[in-house]
Amino acid sequence: MQLPPPHTGDGASDPLLPEAAAWIAQLRSDGQDILLYPISRLQRHLRIGYNRTCALMEALAQRGDWTICFGEDGTRHARLHPQVAP
Repeated sequence: MQLPPPHTGDGASDPLLPEAAAWIAQLRSDGQDILLYPISRLQRHLRIGYNRTCALMEALAQRGDWTICFGEDGTRHARLHPQVAP
């Protein structure tokens, strides 16, 4: 198993950003519009650390791919936005 290369910096310049966006697009095409536990799911999918995952999550939110929300019980979830043509 080959791990992704380390990255220091913001999520917008992370080389894994396209892969993370493709993962969200796949979830969207599977009919999901709400994703529970988005940090841990993205972290497991990409096999990266927590801090890097958080930076990618922020970059995805800034791109408009999703919005991170909290439920009444404090559970974090992501609301996937419809894909917008470039």
